[in-house]
Amino acid sequence: MTESSAVTAAALAETNVFARPWALDLGLPDFAAVRHEDIEPAVRAGMAAQRREWEAVACDGAEPTIANTVAALERSGELLDRALTVLGTLTSTTHCPDLDELEEALAPELSAHNDAYDLDTRLYRRFKALDGLVRAARETGAEPVDADGAPIDEQTARLIRLAVEAFERDGVALTGSDADRLREINSRLTSLTTRFGTLAANAMHAAGVANFTATPDLVTTEPHAARIELLTRAMSRGLEGEYDTRALVVEIARLRAERAALLGYPHHAAVVAAESAAGTTEAVVGMLRRLTPAAMANARLDAETYAARMDADPRTRPGETFGPADWPRYEEAERKERFGLDDATLAPYLELWNVVEKGVFYAANRLYGLTFHERADLAAHMYDPSVRVWEVRDGAAAGPGQEAPVLGLFVGDYFAREGKSGGAWMNSLVNQSHLRGTRPVVINCANVPVPQEGGPALLTWDEVITCFHEFGHALHALLSDTYYPSASGANVPNDVVEFPSQVNESWALHPQVLASYAVHVDTGEPMPEELATRLRSQGSFGQGYATTEYLGAALLDQAWHTLAADQVPDDVAQVEVLERRALEESGIEVDLVPPRYRTTYFSHVFAGGYAAAYYAYIWSEVMDADTVAWFRADGQGGRDGDLGLNRQAGEAFRREFLSRGDSRDPLVSYRALTGRDPAIEPLLVRRGLA
Repeated sequence: MTESSAVTAAALAETNVFARPWALDLGLPDFAAVRHEDIEPAVRAGMAAQRREWEAVACDGAEPTIANTVAALERSGELLDRALTVLGTLTSTTHCPDLDELEEALAPELSAHNDAYDLDTRLYRRFKALDGLVRAARETGAEPVDADGAPIDEQTARLIRLAVEAFERDGVALTGSDADRLREINSRLTSLTTRFGTLAANAMHAAGVANFTATPDLVTTEPHAARIELLTRAMSRGLEGEYDTRALVVEIARLRAERAALLGYPHHAAVVAAESAAGTTEAVVGMLRRLTPAAMANARLDAETYAARMDADPRTRPGETFGPADWPRYEEAERKERFGLDDATLAPYLELWNVVEKGVFYAANRLYGLTFHERADLAAHMYDPSVRVWEVRDGAAAGPGQEAPVLGLFVGDYFAREGKSGGAWMNSLVNQSHLRGTRPVVINCANVPVPQEGGPALLTWDEVITCFHEFGHALHALLSDTYYPSASGANVPNDVVEFPSQVNESWALHPQVLASYAVHVDTGEPMPEELATRLRSQGSFGQGYATTEYLGAALLDQAWHTLAADQVPDDVAQVEVLERRALEESGIEVDLVPPRYRTTYFSHVFAGGYAAAYYAYIWSEVMDADTVAWFRADGQGGRDGDLGLNRQAGEAFRREFLSRGDSRDPLVSYRALTGRDPAIEPLLVRRGLA
């Protein structure tokens, strides 16, 4: 740990790598040049610099304008952004206990820094005044302009309105002891959630399991008792010992509830819903409960089938009965018998780099005209030698005979390593913005096991879908075409952010895309058409379990975040009691289908940005399933049976949705693409719930 007390807010030393912008192409961080001891001074200097920038705006005696308020604030914080991007990337992808400790130590100060903006009534009044100009002009039918006569376009007007709402939702109206208490809560929550993330990641690595409950190793583990031991180990994370997160959970839940009450909301979930596409907690819970009975019914039917398989299995011993530890194994056996498919059959055709370069990139080329050119020179500056970098060029922007211009950079960090967070994710290392003159730099991270002795990395089908999914997020950022960085790319409401990534999953099984990447790793022979047909024919197979375990986690998230402060248990032993009661009351048979994440390792909501918003995946999937139907329909996205894999459909999706970020209401963008509101029926069919 560095000596934070000795670090001042003065300008950085010239020897500090953060003292100047990155010299690499498009502002790619030069991770290889970063010394860990450079990061803390950069963060502190960055906070001080941004506070000065905010203060200059707040103290400006001139009437608020786009230039002196909106643009000035959107330009602020460049140094802090660079420093925190590096810190967050390193703590999530590498084993660096010193930086984990630094991240936890800085958390309260970063919270106070954010509060300095969110609770500044002077900044709020400037946005409020600009919003008033927009409203007054609209009432008279005039085009809104600011005090300098500059037109306030729709993108700017939306940013101003969202800023006003955010100030009000974050508590700018609070004064005195209430404002002081809000700052205390925000600071403490930042520390607690950072700590939860560290403990959850450490517990995952210590237990040797996957990020979620039903670890893939259950498919191959024998005997039955060993499967039970493995599932128990996975589900016991955070319940005891050095990685016990229960005390963190109850304090986080209580503080979030108290914060909501200060802000005038009944609970934390209501605060989150207010800034979402869903709008209300009732809409969220109503949808989840609408889906739960049919999903659970499907799961029960599947369980009967798998229990019969287990009973007939000669390896089953007397007295052993089917349970959640056995589900992955016998579902996989059923899949193989019914469709002739299992991971071992598919794996030789699913080599990682074929999937990425000849599958994920191929689909992006066919839809959007993007081309990918590896930059080994830039990869040499990354934090691990396995990380690869590609320059992304935009064929759609090239005239006849012209070279396609550089659109952005894509960084691929696909392999698991010690200290890396579980699961998979996308981050923007640089946000696209016309105001800042920046082009997107995007990273996808996953946890593919490192192949032994330099052999090929062969994927499961789930890992293939993950590659396409995370690249859908990357496309949202790469194809962004917004003026303001805060509205760029995936900076959209949580219950919309998963929509582009879920749509991108659909291309994994497209006949032409599959034929491009699914070739045998040894012979180069394409996947037999019969096998490809069987892969596509699975339909809603397995959705009973998959939908129910997801809904269990989403309902658990809502259960914790619809509590008032005095309803949160004081005794950590009650964490499991509350969890079971919440799931059973919602119709989930937890002893048959455990939630995808239990409370004590649910990092999405107790460490990440999905608190009271884990429902977002299925809310987005309504739009996703309906959009996939649009892509596939001839005369809409589809052309002559191509199932939508064409530039016309891709350019429409890019123009009306992917490029917009949060510069336009996502529902308006959806209607502009499809000509309708999203219908839930395609989702019900996909999930076997119709």
